[in-house]
Amino acid sequence: MNDDVTMTSDEAKQAIVDIVDRSYTEIGGDWTIRSGPAVQSCELPSGDPGAAFTYIVDRAPGGDPSSDIENLQDFWSGEGIAASPYENGGSDPVHGLSGVGGPTTSIDLYADPAGYTIEGFSVCTPGDAAEMQGNGE
Repeated sequence: MNDDVTMTSDEAKQAIVDIVDRSYTEIGGDWTIRSGPAVQSCELPSGDPGAAFTYIVDRAPGGDPSSDIENLQDFWSGEGIAASPYENGGSDPVHGLSGVGGPTTSIDLYADPAGYTIEGFSVCTPGDAAEMQGNGE
């Protein structure tokens, strides 16, 4: 996200839900919300405290990680998200895709054949995360 563009906290919350939901629709399957959208503290470019949202969804086993990663990388690129595939270490590495930009601070796909996860973190917006949490955010 361009630092010159400011979203309200409501807009950031909706944007992260939208991009995560559209991402899992892009690769298909039956997804479940694990967490969020949940507010948390962040730091604005000015150094002031702000509020951002995380949103995490999971999918049961299935799919083709290589194909799904490639498909999602193309989709994210069209949304202004710069994404790079990766794999963790070990004898049976888990593959994934990590992105930044667009409507996110970061977004990740963990494409484990045992189950997938997409985790998004919104842009940081002006607001008091602790107060928002106290108000049920």
